[in-house]
Amino acid sequence: MTPRLSSCRMWLPHQGRAVGVDWSGAAHAHRKVWAATLCFQGGQGRLQCLQRPFTSKGANTVSEGLGPWLSAQDADVVGLDFCFSLEVSQLASLGLPTTGPQELGRAISATFDSAESFRAAVGPEKKRVTEVACSAPFAPTNLRMYKQTYWGLRALGSCRGAFPPWSTSPRPALVEVLPAEVVRWLGLPKTYKGRGVEERRREILRRVRASTDLLIPDSDLLTMVSDADGDALDALLAALSAASAWASGFTGAPPTSASTGEGWIFSVRQRPEQ
Repeated sequence: MTPRLSSCRMWLPHQGRAVGVDWSGAAHAHRKVWAATLCFQGGQGRLQCLQRPFTSKGANTVSEGLGPWLSAQDADVVGLDFCFSLEVSQLASLGLPTTGPQELGRAISATFDSAESFRAAVGPEKKRVTEVACSAPFAPTNLRMYKQTYWGLRALGSCRGAFPPWSTSPRPALVEVLPAEVVRWLGLPKTYKGRGVEERRREILRRVRASTDLLIPDSDLLTMVSDADGDALDALLAALSAASAWASGFTGAPPTSASTGEGWIFSVRQRPEQ
């Protein structure tokens, strides 16, 4: 993807509500999961809420709570930072559904009682077409990703809405996103997590505001800069990815992304010339 100049404008909705969730499958997932809510009115966007939405401990509890929490948000679109599917040959070898992440999540929940048994059954990690296309660093069952994938898919089994590219209605539309892709679209290196790179996170936020005119409270700016893990910032980037994908009609995903069952990672897009 060609780095974007600061003069490029992000394609965002004129009206509506977008939620971004930075996900975790860790034992203390309630401490790691962040959510950002964006509201758009008359073409002006603002960060309405930045929060850790879950207080109960454990990946299972957080996974079970995602659907009910999202139902209460009245969002038009939701961006979730985890894999919505597996590589096509893995789906076939396990006899898993290819009709979308809701059905896949239910099947995984019924078949595998732990993230470890899920990873063992899937076998060697394989990247999907979408991960290759956007140079995503990890496959769905990578050692660093499999718990996030497992608990995320289980959560989607009880989520209501549409799942592009398989379907686009009813609302909300739930899409897979990759926050680091937004950073690359902004023309910055993907390394922005950890201590000592606070200025990198500040620069990401500067470029976000330059390309969107998004209104962000000072307290939330401070939170996103000071959060060394980058989870709070990732939630904002996830929300922007979802909002842009929705505004652009979920374009960019090839037909095979749905027919194979692999799905697609949606990211921000440049606003067309007025």
